Amino acid sequence: MQGLKRRLRTIAMLMAGILLSLVSGVKAAPIAIPGTSVSLEPPAGFAIAENFAGLENAESGSSITINELPPEAYAEVSTIFSTAESAQEGLLRQGIVVDEHTLITVGQDQVPLLRGVQQTAAGEFTKYLTLLKGETTVLVTFNIADPNQTTQETVEATVASITLAAAPTIEEKIEQLSFSFQTTEPFRVADVLGGSSALLTTFEGTDPSGGGTDPSGMAPMVIIARGQNIIYGQDAADISDDLLRGTRGFSLAEIVRQEAVEFSGGSGYLIEAELDGLAVLQYTYVPANGRYIRLLATGERSALMAVLPAVEEIAASVSLKDQNTGS
Repeated sequence: MQGLKRRLRTIAMLMAGILLSLVSGVKAAPIAIPGTSVSLEPPAGFAIAENFAGLENAESGSSITINELPPEAYAEVSTIFSTAESAQEGLLRQGIVVDEHTLITVGQDQVPLLRGVQQTAAGEFTKYLTLLKGETTVLVTFNIADPNQTTQETVEATVASITLAAAPTIEEKIEQLSFSFQTTEPFRVADVLGGSSALLTTFEGTDPSGGGTDPSGMAPMVIIARGQNIIYGQDAADISDDLLRGTRGFSLAEIVRQEAVEFSGGSGYLIEAELDGLAVLQYTYVPANGRYIRLLATGERSALMAVLPAVEEIAASVSLKDQNTGS
């Protein structure tokens, strides 16, 4: 049960993703990242991202991603960043092999900067992660495809330029999402993560394994997430299966139903699965630009089935803001 609680607690962050990002070139004037409390001096060639909170380089496909967690998450997450040993242990579960832990001066504070390597489907990336404490817990992630082109000095300079303002409201973060949706009782928007995922819960707080009103970790919740990886030329059933099993903790889920459905204004796919007493519903759609969107609903089977009409209503309301632009 403890493993199940940890798995549920991490679903939203995993779907938001610690996304691939590349950083290169010369710094520019500081810019504020919409939907976050972060401003920074971006490397040359980067502009505000369309589908997540951060910056992207349209030519190279590179990005710098910003994930903001609740302020109370800092105590737990900061233990991972406290030493090289704790980082190696904590991030290895995400496939990141940490090889360096340093401190960077940001304003009046010393903040940790981790460097590591991660193997992905697109190849090997040098990864940098830093953690800052403001009104929220701020995680900034870089991934470097060519460490000779983008040096650690460039990354450190970008991190050193970061300033934090007041935390955005839920409404402001929802506005920055690349999709829209409607909530239906008993679900409520608990948080928006990484500018790419909305977490809807039936309990107070954002942590189903504690700190809210769901100590069981089994209460129904819904996550709507926009993918950053571009997917082309795959069968809808295969894409859906890959996305579900690629979500940590769900690789062994048993699929009990799957079918083509309308979702987010296009030809989507629905998977129903079971795992350790959990029922799982996943709606997926891949638009012309290849940036998939999915809705994942989880909960104890009888509890999730009791709110199924609300889940279906939420799923029916999901719409891509860029659907008509092809961007």
